[in-house]
Amino acid sequence: MQYSFILNENNISVETEMLEKNFQAIIASKNYDVDYNAISPHHIQMIVNGKNVNAYIFASEDGKTVVINGQHYWIQDSDWLEQQETASSGIQKSVNIVTPPMPAIVISVSVESGAIVKQGQAVVVVSAMKMETTLVAPFDGQVKAVNVKNGDKVMPGDVL
Repeated sequence: MQYSFILNENNISVETEMLEKNFQAIIASKNYDVDYNAISPHHIQMIVNGKNVNAYIFASEDGKTVVINGQHYWIQDSDWLEQQETASSGIQKSVNIVTPPMPAIVISVSVESGAIVKQGQAVVVVSAMKMETTLVAPFDGQVKAVNVKNGDKVMPGDVL
């Protein structure tokens, strides 16, 4: 899976391969083997290339603060920034889609194409780094299509 984010005004691209209990990442041609364990919704314990790393993640509307070894990093998803720039340019992007907030794997799909849903109703559950996120219907309506199934790898911007 390909994932891009902004860190200190630099666009970082990460290629990941999710395995059963770990993943491999390539950043700037450097390989990382990562074992991970979600201690809490905001704390992830990792072993990166044999070294212990504790990451604390705090999300806001426009990005995330990640604290690693006492260092604070402000991270914004590139897709989110692109959406903001598009919106400010007067071009409307569709708000009637369900998309994951980060690279993830689909755990369950609780609706079918044509189903009637209420705003806030759970439609898809995804898992990223052992943390499950329930994605909900953005408003009352009818599901046009279901584009994923259990086990699919998905990225921010993918229409589920």
